[in-house]
Order: sequence, then structure tokens, then C-alpha cells
Amino acid sequence: MNNIQLAHGSGGQAMQQLINSLFMEAFANPWLAEQEDQARLDLAPLTAEGDRLAFSTDSYVIDPLFFPGGNIGKLAICGTANDVAVSGAIPPLSLLRLYP
Repeated sequence: MNNIQLAHGSGGQAMQQLINSLFMEAFANPWLAEQEDQARLDLAPLTAEGDRLAFSTDSYVIDPLFFPGGNIGKLAICGTANDVAVSGAIPPLSLLRLYP
């Protein structure tokens, strides 16, 4: 693969091929092998209770930013909260990631 194309970010077959051919081999580890849209990491070494941190991050590109019934902010919060919730975790807070 010589170039990353727009299709590689669509979440479809091209993205899966990119992940399998490039990232799975280069960054092989047990967490990546699960191929989840979120991660649950064991924090036992950091906490006496053995709690785990569940998190997810996504990016959304829409035009226009505001549309009937929603906006990119609502889409971003609902999308990432859903990724965490379907893993069985309970999201007590949310982080915001912005790009200039």
C-alpha cells in the first residue's frame, strides 16, 4: 500500500484492509488483536481496588455542522458513549478531543 485514501477512514472494507495489512503486524499486542472500537485496560498496578479504565475515541466529519435533529457535538458524544457502553462499561464522564 503506497497511499492512504479517503476510503480508508470510512469504517468499511478499505479501512479493515489497512488495519490488517499495516497496523496489526506493526503494532501486534493483545489489546489490538481484539479489534474493538474501545479498550478496557487493567489498572490493578495503579490502583489498590483493581479498577479498569474504559475509553473510546472516534472522529466525525460532517457537513453542515448543524443539521435537523442534531449537530456534530451530539453525534460525537453519543457515538463514543455508545462504544463504551456496549463493552459493558459505565461512562461516568467524557473527554473531548479537538483538532486545530
